[in-house]
Order: sequence, then structure tokens, then C-alpha cells
Amino acid sequence: MAFDYAKTAETLLDKVGGEKNVEGLTHCMTRLRFVLKDSSIPKDSEIEKIPGVIRVVRQGGQYQMVIGNEVGNVYKELLKLGSFEESTGGRNDGPKENLFSRLCGFVAGCMTPLLPAMLGCGMIKVVLTLLTTFGLVDTAGSTYVILNAAGDAFFYFMPVLLAMTTAKRLGSNIYLAMVVAAFLIHPNITALLGEGNTTYFGLPVTAAAYSSSVLPVLLMVPLMGYIERFADKICPNVVKVFLKPLIVIFISIPIALVVVGPIGSILGNYLADGVNFLYNKVGWLTIMLLSAAMPFIVMTGMHYALVPIATISLTSLGFDVILIITMFCSNLAQGGASLAVAVKSKDKDVKSTASAAGISAIVAGVTEPAMYGVTLKYKTPMIAAVCGAGISGFYAGITHLAAYSMGGSPSGLSLIQMIGGKGFGNLINGVIALAITLAVSFILTLILYKPESKTEDPAASANTQAEEKKPLVETIELASPLAGTVIPLTEVEDAVFAGGVLGEGAAIIPAEGKVYAPADGTVSALTETKHAVGITTDSGAEVLIHIGLDTVQLGGEGFTLHCKAGDKVKKGNLLLEFDMEKIKAAGFSLTTPVVVSNMTNFVSLKASDKKQVKAGENLLTIV
Repeated sequence: MAFDYAKTAETLLDKVGGEKNVEGLTHCMTRLRFVLKDSSIPKDSEIEKIPGVIRVVRQGGQYQMVIGNEVGNVYKELLKLGSFEESTGGRNDGPKENLFSRLCGFVAGCMTPLLPAMLGCGMIKVVLTLLTTFGLVDTAGSTYVILNAAGDAFFYFMPVLLAMTTAKRLGSNIYLAMVVAAFLIHPNITALLGEGNTTYFGLPVTAAAYSSSVLPVLLMVPLMGYIERFADKICPNVVKVFLKPLIVIFISIPIALVVVGPIGSILGNYLADGVNFLYNKVGWLTIMLLSAAMPFIVMTGMHYALVPIATISLTSLGFDVILIITMFCSNLAQGGASLAVAVKSKDKDVKSTASAAGISAIVAGVTEPAMYGVTLKYKTPMIAAVCGAGISGFYAGITHLAAYSMGGSPSGLSLIQMIGGKGFGNLINGVIALAITLAVSFILTLILYKPESKTEDPAASANTQAEEKKPLVETIELASPLAGTVIPLTEVEDAVFAGGVLGEGAAIIPAEGKVYAPADGTVSALTETKHAVGITTDSGAEVLIHIGLDTVQLGGEGFTLHCKAGDKVKKGNLLLEFDMEKIKAAGFSLTTPVVVSNMTNFVSLKASDKKQVKAGENLLTIV
């Protein structure tokens, strides 16, 4: 359901204590992730009532808000309200977590920022798999080499990228951490270690391959923090600028090569061997239990801590049978249960929410809206989803279902990742697993879920009757931001505006050089050259007012701003002034387009029939 991103962002920032209380802000696919100086300020119950917020989660030193698919839009609006540092973690001033939870939170916090790049490169590998499977690309040709390199780029250089996010989380020097990680995958070092065990100043160096590795960096970067503090303490200020980084790198290299690197490599091999052992011995039980438990793992954020297992499996074994498969079964089960709620419920709001959440889970693998907005909320759908995922996981386990590449968040589209091995047997098993998890979760939800019946008192009934008399579609009136002659947008001598590329609306040939707010709202956009202003009205319309044509070339000359980005304005407030004579003398047209850029959120727009309009009179009507 649509909501006002700007208003939600403004309310959220106020509820968490304002910009001064925010140390860092980032987002993943569905959650805003705040790092707060004082996390006792926000009240979870109040924030969960804000339009667009599904649930609040306090995890790993972060104050997380589950938004769903619209998280990127809210994040953009927050960036307009303040200057925030991107951060992947924060201080832990909440309840003391056990060691296992803190380790999972640490790994999850370091891996989360890398997911877009990981998934993007993973999908390149999926595309390449399809192209080669159907003989559309020759594996000996240059196209294959280029696409294969694009798909491998993230995974090969993952130690460098992971060093960056880990150092940022710990507050260490990002670039020194990246240098040490880059050293481990340097071609000369890779070739040297490939020849077998060697030495460094007499110290034994174990042969290992560090490209695509995770654990060596996660172990080494925290140690570098101590080395940095040691170097900072012993270096005189006059030579610290070059001596400190020299000491850090010089000490870190042997530790990475002789101690931490081999430990990480050995642990990684044991991890891969452990996954392989579990799969070979009790694969059906492992997959079944993990599939059933996956929604609760996702709630704690620990699913990100399992990403290294999938990475190691794909690197060492060529396939993954744990993370991708169990999330595949679980995500689809959440979608199936949510769609069943949509079918059975008689409440149109519940139907709308459950339908959107179900589609999101099945098509995109984004399950937070389904879990927090539907299955957990009504409880019995969660039971159905767990059963569906467990039964599907059982089938996946006994048929040895595997994923041969890592793409987006596991969903129905992940079937293409199961193309591999001998023939199409694995893919067929994937289709059967998909059918099982959807069918079981859907049917069980229909059986178990009891829609809540609404009991209304007389006052509520009266309110309902009054509401039924309201128009089906709310009308939004936008006033003319300036006085002048109204012309159709199609007559503007600019193909972009005339063609409706930037939105629908009208144009005005101004009679005076003043621009006023067309409605109550927020100044959401200002150009550096001051010739255009964007207003997001309180009713949700995004209005662009562009003074003249090609006036960007004036570089701000002749324009005077009376507002700034983020200002709350009332209808009729003066936004800016412009020198009409200076613009005309420079050879530019004064024709001013006024367009609504988000008309996809509304039904239709009608411009005023008036030829002449005064500032403040109705210009556009949106329904």
C-alpha cells in the first residue's frame, strides 16, 4: 500500500531522537538500519504505528525498522533530512547478548552491505549458466570469458570488500585493512602459495588460497585494530603520517600469512567438510529442520551469518545444499501462507497486505512483509508455513536438491539456479519442492486460519456509514505557483516536457517573477542553479516547477531562493523569485512547466480551463 515516503521519513527521524542521535544509517533489501547514540529514546510501539513501518527489530547494536519493498524510497527521503554516515554496526547499549548471538550479529553486520554486489554478480552467473546450458554462448569464446569474469568479480575480490565493511564496523582504518586483504590475493602471493608451503623470515607459511575467502579477513581485521592502536601510541607525531601505516602493514603481513590466514583456511575447510558430512549422513533431516526453522533464523538476522557457508560450499564443492535450498523452501512457504490469508480473509485491508506480501515472498524472496505483517501476526499461518517448509525440505533432502549458483534472495525464480549436474533431474526436483511448499502452506493455512470477526458498536457503525458516503477517490487541488497565461503542456517548446516524460501538468507564461507553494508540503528538491524546485505535498503529490526553458545555463544568475531542501511550507509561501528581464535578455523562454512527476500513484489529472491565472488559484486537479 502506498504511503508518503517524505512524511514517514520525517516522522521516523523525529521519533529516533533527530539527526543528533543518529551515528550511522544504512539499509538492506527490506530494513532501515540505524545506529543510535542513545537507543532508549525511540519507543518501539510508537514507531510501529507510523505508516510504512511493519515492525521494529533491535539486533546487533542496530535499531532496525522493517519497511519492505519501499525501504529505498524512505531511505532517500531520510538522506534529504540530514547528513548521515553509512554504518554497518554500532555500540551495544541494549541487553547483553550471549557470545553466539554477538558473533552472528558481527558476521551479519559485515556481510549485509555486500549483498547487492554479491547478488548482482550471482545473477550474472545464473544468466551465464542459462546461456551455456542452451548453447547460446561458446565456452571457448570471448563473450563467455567476459561474463564469467563479471560473475566472478565479487567472489574473487570478496576479501577486499569484506575488509572494508569489517573495518568500518569496528572503526578501524578501512584502507589499511583493504591493503592487507588485497595482499592475500595478490597474483604473486597466490602463485607463491600455490607452489606449496614456503617461509617468511624463517617462519612457516602454509599454502592456502584466499580468493573468495571469508574467515581470514573476519579474523584479521579485528587484530589490526589492536596493531593500529599500538602503532599510534609509539609513533612520534612528526613522523606518524607515514610511520604508523608502515608499522601496521609490516606487522600485519606475517600475522596474516603465518597465523590468521592458515587458521581461517583450515576452519573454512572444516566448515565445508562439515556441511558435506551432514549432507551425506543425515541430509534429509538437516534440510528439513533448517527449512522449518529458517523464518525464526531470519528474524534474528542470523541468516546473513550463514552466507559464508554457502560461499564456501559453492567454491569448494561447486554447489550449495544448505542455505539456498532451505531459504528456497522457507520463503515460498511464507508466500503460500500469505496468499491463503488473502484468499480467506474478508477484510479488504488484510487481503491487500497479504497479497502483496505473498507475491513479494514468492517472486522476489523478500519475506519480512509476509512474516511480520501476516504469518506471525495471525500465528496459525506461521504454523502452516513452518510445516510446508519442513515437508518440502524433507523432499529436498532425500532427493539431494542442490543449487549450482548464487543469485537473488531464494524465490520461485531460483529454479534456474538448480540447472546443473547431469540432465534436468535436479531442476525437476526443484519444481516438485516448489509445488510441495506452496501447496502444503496454502492448504494448511486455509484450514487453520480463522479470519478475525469485527464487532462494531453503534458509534463505529455510524462512522462506517458516514465513511461510505465519502467519495471513492480523494481529490487533490494544486494551486498555481505563479501568475500568468496557462498553456497546455504539449505546447511547451521542449520535447521532454511536451512529451510528458517528467510528468503530467500544465505550463505558465509568467506575468511576474515570483513562485509560491502550490500546496502544503515539503521542499523535496532544489537545483544548484536555483531554476527549479520540487514540492512533495502532504497529500503525496510530487510537484516540479521549472522556471523557463534551458535556464540551467544561467548558473543561478537572476534567481533568488527563499527556501531550502527539507523546509515545510504552506500553500502560498514564497519559494523563489526570478528576474524576468534578465532571463529574456539572455535569450531564454520564460515558459514554466508545472508537472506532477508521480502520476502513477493517482488515477488522472485535469488542468484548469482558465487562460489567465493568478497565483493561488486552482491550476491542477488530481484524482
